Amino acid sequence: MTLFLNIIGLLIGFVFLIKGADLFVDSSSSIAKKLKVPTLIIGLTLVSFGTSLPELAVSFTASLAAKAAGTTADIAMGNIIGSNIANLTLILGASAILMPVAIKRSLVKREFPFLILVTVLIALFGILFQQNLVISQWEAVILLIFFVIYMYMMIKSDKEIIAVEEIQIINTKKAIILLIIGIAGVTLGGMLVTNSAEYLSIKILTESFGVSISNAQSFIGLSVVALGTSLPELVTSMVAAKKGESDIAIGNVIGSNVFNTIFIVGLAGIVSPLGISSGVAIDLFIALGITLVVFIISFVKNKISKLSGVLLLVIYFSYITYIVLRTFGIL
Repeated sequence: MTLFLNIIGLLIGFVFLIKGADLFVDSSSSIAKKLKVPTLIIGLTLVSFGTSLPELAVSFTASLAAKAAGTTADIAMGNIIGSNIANLTLILGASAILMPVAIKRSLVKREFPFLILVTVLIALFGILFQQNLVISQWEAVILLIFFVIYMYMMIKSDKEIIAVEEIQIINTKKAIILLIIGIAGVTLGGMLVTNSAEYLSIKILTESFGVSISNAQSFIGLSVVALGTSLPELVTSMVAAKKGESDIAIGNVIGSNVFNTIFIVGLAGIVSPLGISSGVAIDLFIALGITLVVFIISFVKNKISKLSGVLLLVIYFSYITYIVLRTFGIL
């Protein structure tokens, strides 16, 4: 019965996360617009990163729980790496199959190289700079500094933010209430997902299959939690691709991955060191390799074609198969 309740808790947690994030973005964008905050700032922060709130909630909650228990937040790191891989393969692949995604040269020249840079940086921090395989607090601070640099770079570029002008202005009192509900939903959803995922990883994988706790948490973070927290990006990019809004589809993916890699890992890492199992250490380089593949496709073709979309989906499901086999000791 407890197992069933935790599965239900996981699903309900995802609903709270996604709906809470939606309410948060709508209400906070409306408030910011009324306060005459520049459209560019709204787009760069609330709109562009709104779909990453589930990852932020789960990783931050996992870090708080790890700090209280005196351990490392393995689910947090697995969630970030798994989400980044899902964004570049499952989400971008599915979007391209619906409609080929055009890539602007500015994206290839600026955002993509920056994403590659921070992915290399986090791989170095997690593997080469620490013998105990963690993202330490001082490394987390450096990642947050890179986030500030990224925000400055975006503002200085005078980049146009698409669809921000369509923000719905909500009555101030209603917007504040929705903002509070949104924050509460994201917080509660993060707690439900983290606690349920922790229980399921320990109960099913460690007790039934003899998988180590670290590997079990990493697997749950890389697969179930990563996919669940990537649902907002999936819906946003697929809808945008179907409408022919390529900039939103690809910008959502790249922006989300940058946000995940330097802001969420940085923020969660300050709270508690983020544990990296031997499996996730490999996944860091898999994520880097996938990022390079998507970059090369974008650089050569200036678009993600339907055929490239199929390739990305094959890569995603191959990766999921690989981590399943690895977790159960088959590989």
